Parts: sequence; C-alpha cells; structure tokens
Amino acid sequence: MSQVLGKPQPQDEDDAEEEEEEDELVGLADYGDGPDSSDADPDSGTEEGVLDFSDPFSTEVKPRILLMGLRRSGKSSIQKVVFHKMSPNETLFLESTNKICREDVSNSSFVNFQIWDFPGQIDFFDPTFDYEMIFRGTGALIFVIDSQDDYMEALARLHLTVTRAYKVNTDINFEVFIHKVDGLSDDHKIETQRDIHQRANDDLADAGLEKIHLSFYLTSIYDHSIFEAFSKVVQKLIPQLPTLENLLNIFISNSGLKEDGAGTPYDKESTAIIKLNNTTVLYLKEVTKFLALVCFVREESFERKGLIDYNFHCFRKAIHEVFEVRMKVVKSRKVQNRLQKKKGATPNGAPRVLL
Repeated sequence: MSQVLGKPQPQDEDDAEEEEEEDELVGLADYGDGPDSSDADPDSGTEEGVLDFSDPFSTEVKPRILLMGLRRSGKSSIQKVVFHKMSPNETLFLESTNKICREDVSNSSFVNFQIWDFPGQIDFFDPTFDYEMIFRGTGALIFVIDSQDDYMEALARLHLTVTRAYKVNTDINFEVFIHKVDGLSDDHKIETQRDIHQRANDDLADAGLEKIHLSFYLTSIYDHSIFEAFSKVVQKLIPQLPTLENLLNIFISNSGLKEDGAGTPYDKESTAIIKLNNTTVLYLKEVTKFLALVCFVREESFERKGLIDYNFHCFRKAIHEVFEVRMKVVKSRKVQNRLQKKKGATPNGAPRVLL
C-alpha cells in the first residue's frame, strides 16, 4: 500500500505497519490513485508523482515495470485504462506527460509491482540521468510503438533503449506493444507486426545481440488486447507462477477437470455451478478475494463433487501457504529497511556524516 512520505503517521508506527502487512496478506491492498500513489518527500524538493532516483529503498521488494516510447504513442492512456478504469474515449483529453511518474500497484497479495512512466521527450541517456540505476532494478521494459505513425524513429529509440538496458541488467524482460492497431485492417495488423518484428531483430543481430529476446503484442485500449498483453507481462514477474501452475495441474489431474482461467473479485466462499448444453458443467470457486478458479467439468466427473471440493480445499490451502511465505519475506525486508533508514544509511551502506 502506498503512502506519501511526510504525512502524519499513527502514533504506534510498528502497529500500523503490521496492520498493513495483514491487509496485503489477505489481498486487501489496493493501488494508489493520485498523490498517494507516489512516494514524494516534501523535504527533499521532489514533486509529488515524480520519482526520486536517489531513494535506495524505492525498488525494494516490488518488481519494476518501465513504460517507454516516443511522445503521443499512448503510454499514459494505457496506464489510465488498465489501472484506473478510465474510459478509452476519455483518454483523448489527457495531456502529454512531462515528468517521470511512478505508481505502486498492489491489488492483491501476489500481484505487486511499480510502473514508471517515462515522457517520450526526455532523453534518459543524458549525463544528468543515472540510467544504470533506472535499469538495475527493472523487471520488465515495455516499449510502446504507435502502429499508425511512421515507426522508424521509434525502432531506432527501441534499439538504443534495449541495448543500453541489457548491458546494465540482462534479466530484464523486453516487451514491445505495437499500439493503436484498432485503426488498422486485419491484414495491415499482421504486416505491421511482421515488419516491426523483422526490423527490430535485424538491428539486434547487426549489433551482435541476437540473444536478446523481444516479445511483441498487438494492442489497443478499445478492446481486451491491452489487458491481455499487460497480464502476460505481469505474469512473468510473479516468482510463484511456476508453483501455482504446478498446483493447478495437480488439482486438475486429480479431479477430472479442464482449466478455464481466473476471474475478478468475488465474495467470500463464492461458488457458481452452471450446467451447459454440451454435457459440461461450469464450476467456479473463490480462491482469494482477487482470485477465482473457473473450470469446465464433464457431467459424469461432476458426480464426484465431494472429491472435487476436497481437492479444491487442498489447492486453496497450498496457495495461501505459498503467499504466506512470501509476505513473511516482504515483512522482514521492510523491517530491515526501516531500521536502515533510522540509522541514516546512504545508498551505498555508509553512515551519513553531518557536516
């Protein structure tokens, strides 16, 4: 959960932080919207919503997603539609971003990350920027290309950004959103994606960087494509994902089910059983407040509903145990960071000396 540094805090700070941890554990945390979504420090002279690169604790625990691209490519619109539920038509009135902004997204116990929105006109390779610090703690870099514009300049900027970032951090996931495809025909979409894919990878090959992998997505804020693309980006940043997939596979194999996917928030103990026309039953069960399991079950398999319910209980319990371990690690790191801040440590670990 985000907060503005310098805000009055409860008298018992430790109790407040423990309550916050409990909220995150059960998935009650929500992402900030507005000034509370930044970590601005009024004493440091940093504007609200503008990232302070000198903060050594700003990237602790949460993976970082960088949103980059040329001006007017649609970066801010993507963020507003996906995370603030803004109507796509309302984004037409958004002003161009002119400062680097950070937003914490913590809308469940296992989807926690930061989004840094970079204005297209800023040259972050300028000597005044410490681009190594920017890329060092980054989990994913999303580069947005306007498919309806001449994208040669965007490809050149993409190549420069990717090569510089890779030298600093080889673990970054590079994601390319070929955006605003709603204005293109189906054939034009395929041709544009093929051309951008070919040119971007040829540039990397010419630089001897064939091992860099770029993922490409056709996106638009006017349909589900932007949500699907962002979901795939975020999934790569969930360290527990392989464990979750393994638990799901075990549950399915022992219950005679077919997986369909996850849903949106549901009430406690939500359940839905719908018999379809094709001798199949749709079975929905709540896992956490922000996660629901949806399965297709053959009617003959659903006769063993008791076995399915028992296996689901074991599945849900295992998932909670996975994230309880994670939250204990998070809590331990936050305690360490708080102690380090109280000691007045500098980013390199040396104690501050008052002059």
